Amino acid sequence: MDKDREARMQVAQDKLGLIAPVLNGTFPDVTKSAYYRRVAEQPITMADGTSVRVKASTIASWERRYRAGGFDALVPKARCDIGTSRKIDADLGADIDEMRAEHPKMGAQMVLDALVEQGYIAAGEISPSTMQRWFRRHPLPEGGESAAVKDRRAFEAARANDVWQADTLHGPHVGKPARRAYLQTIIDDKSRKIVASRFVAKDDAASFQGTLRAAVASHGIPAVLYVDNGGPYKNGQLAMICGNMGCALVHAPVRDGAAKGKIERLNRTVRMRFLSALPASAAESMESLNAALAAWVVKYNATVHSSTRKAPADSFAEDAASVRYVGGPDELDEAFRNSVTRVVSRDATVRLDGALYDAPMECIGQKRELRYTPGDPLDVWIVLEDGSRRRMAATDKQANAHAPRVKPTAFPIDFSAQGGE
Repeated sequence: MDKDREARMQVAQDKLGLIAPVLNGTFPDVTKSAYYRRVAEQPITMADGTSVRVKASTIASWERRYRAGGFDALVPKARCDIGTSRKIDADLGADIDEMRAEHPKMGAQMVLDALVEQGYIAAGEISPSTMQRWFRRHPLPEGGESAAVKDRRAFEAARANDVWQADTLHGPHVGKPARRAYLQTIIDDKSRKIVASRFVAKDDAASFQGTLRAAVASHGIPAVLYVDNGGPYKNGQLAMICGNMGCALVHAPVRDGAAKGKIERLNRTVRMRFLSALPASAAESMESLNAALAAWVVKYNATVHSSTRKAPADSFAEDAASVRYVGGPDELDEAFRNSVTRVVSRDATVRLDGALYDAPMECIGQKRELRYTPGDPLDVWIVLEDGSRRRMAATDKQANAHAPRVKPTAFPIDFSAQGGE
């Protein structure tokens, strides 16, 4: 069996392993739909060590395909482009298609020259024949020039911190076992300065909140945060955080990567100039990877940008007087605390992110707001009926087993009525 076939068979085995409890009737959930939803909540580790996220509907489709066509129906189809150039990946292909949509009359060589000039690729990285093959396989949609062209115009914020753009880039596999790292980056639109950039293990809402917090702490509050419609960016917690700071959260149009052109171009630069030259030792751990990134960001911010003709750090400094900062550490903590509502159980506990916390006895049976910093078990607060807050500690069941119980008095005695002090 060749390596390609073996790899595809292993993928089918991974799929079968996920749907096997449903096929055998051994899943512990109430319904198979509930089982699919539970499995889809966490990344799935494949046999090759990679971590992927799969939708519940996708897993359900695997079951249907298996019942209809057996194991072969789960085996991915063989690649149809074996023997052809693979230098144009999905991200660069999207950039090419966007460019052609805006300028339908551009030929392969013109698009290639524009990509080199704008820093998307290095000179000589892609040949004209490769670009021509891409044109043949990806023709423009029918309807002619008028149907393809969007009303898109170059723009630039007037001052630093008027607009920040943010995005996520899939990074290398890190550590042992190797797990995918995700690069979250935020840049200032006017100066092009990278105000925050870091690799994280999960590209989720909590991780991006940490990236945004680092940017706000070091560079102030943006007037507008411009992001796409992915899960880390489109959620109620981020909207609340931005609202607390007086920052407008704006989402780009769906499936329109060119709308965030500056951050997309930076991602291309990161691939070409940082990731392509990354030594193997830098990917041994998340710490070493972020250390290498931090050094590269310092150099990038100090280098003259091709569009602004200024170093991003210098351009940002020109507007330093107008930058608005959060008041202090306490105010920063408060701005980035999440908010959820929980019912306090009969044993005076609430569950938050899979952990139990002790709540005040008087809150038993009540629905209460919790304010907390994701990932910090020491920063969990319950909002009481009068609006005040009380810090909650993680439940220690063994300690509670030895704690004395206070028995309420059935008929409280008013000693003051009897002259007592």
